[in-house]
Amino acid sequence: MVSTIEIPGSKDIVELVPTSDGLGYIASVIRRRHDGSAAWTALPPRNDIDDAWTAVRVDGQQVVANSWSCFEVRLDLNTGLEITRTFTK
Repeated sequence: MVSTIEIPGSKDIVELVPTSDGLGYIASVIRRRHDGSAAWTALPPRNDIDDAWTAVRVDGQQVVANSWSCFEVRLDLNTGLEITRTFTK
């Protein structure tokens, strides 16, 4: 099941695509426009099968995502571009 986060003040959503293993992790984060098209997609930092997003939230004009590989990544909500990547372990 795909989870979503509403974006305040917008008809767009942040879509959290689950991993195929059923463990509840997130394979990708997608900003979806109100027409269903993808504005951008963010993959986990290591971009391999062993990494996944573990938590995602919207914080103002940023998407904050934590990864299994111990990174907190801040993305620009409008463009999906990475703002910062901090190792948290």
